[in-house]
Amino acid sequence: MGSIFGFLRSFGEKKLGDVGKTVTQKIVAWDPETATEAEIEEMIKELDKIVIEAGKAKTAYEKEKAEADAAQKNYDRYMAAAELLNKQLDEAQASQNAGKAQEIGASLDKLVTELEKLRPEVEREAREADEAKAYYEEVKELAEATGQKVKTARAQLDAAKRDMRRAEIEKERATARAGKAENLAGLRKDSSSLGVALAAMNKQAEEAKASASAADMKARLLSPEKAKEDEHIEAALKAVAGETAPSQASFADRLEALKKK
Repeated sequence: MGSIFGFLRSFGEKKLGDVGKTVTQKIVAWDPETATEAEIEEMIKELDKIVIEAGKAKTAYEKEKAEADAAQKNYDRYMAAAELLNKQLDEAQASQNAGKAQEIGASLDKLVTELEKLRPEVEREAREADEAKAYYEEVKELAEATGQKVKTARAQLDAAKRDMRRAEIEKERATARAGKAENLAGLRKDSSSLGVALAAMNKQAEEAKASASAADMKARLLSPEKAKEDEHIEAALKAVAGETAPSQASFADRLEALKKK
């Protein structure tokens, strides 16, 4: 990330401007491990700005490079021509052809003068191409770094969401298990209560039986004891009461009595 900020101190600072400085500051302060959805969306917007700037920087670099290549090619062509004329001048001087040497010398002087004018222009075009290339590479690196942070943050956030969801699911499962355990405990409690109720009912029934038995015994104890049955006593009691004891009639007398009725 160190080289990302280098261009802000030189050529890149002039071209990227406040947008670049703002984006860079945000990237430095941004922590992908704790990024929220809103922060990620904000960084994606910043990434869009950087990508657009990178596209412009690439176009500018390609243009500067084409101009530098054309200037260099033209300079090389003039240089080759000058070298050829210089060779011809040497040959003319060697052959002592003064007129031709003078003509070639004049042309060579013009060509060298033109080369001297072209040289600073070629160097300027080459320098601008190098600067454009450096700027494009810096913005491209900034875009890549931002993109990587966005991807890292997205992965971290998605992982956090998955962890949260798993925790929620586990919580729901634990709650369900606890509910089942409570229900089971409730059933056991109900069963236990039923056993207590049955025991109480059985005890109550036993107590009722005991009370009935005691009441029956009490009634027997308090009731006067009946005299043992004696037919003579019974007959005497009935005679005193005016009751007639049944006679020992014959079958004939009994039938006769029935006919009278």
